[in-house]
Amino acid sequence: MDLENGSESLYDEGWLQQQIDENPALIPVVDIDPIFGELIPVCRELRISVGPLDNLYVNQFGMLTLVECKLWRNPEARRKVVGQILDYAQEFS
Repeated sequence: MDLENGSESLYDEGWLQQQIDENPALIPVVDIDPIFGELIPVCRELRISVGPLDNLYVNQFGMLTLVECKLWRNPEARRKVVGQILDYAQEFS
């Protein structure tokens, strides 16, 4: 899979959202905290007041995992994603 040479239209954030929706084990939540366990996809592009949440998951205990997808080629990815996730978490709390 060539992500560098002219394949930008094939591999966008929607593609990434779909990949992790279909394969939630790609998200290493157990490495972060084992309590999150196996993720069960709930939805993509959930509309909330602060903007669309890319992916939402729940685990067997009803704990939520919020995911914001950013591509490596997005220059704002590091800065922007932290603010977005904080906004989403506040909305859900």
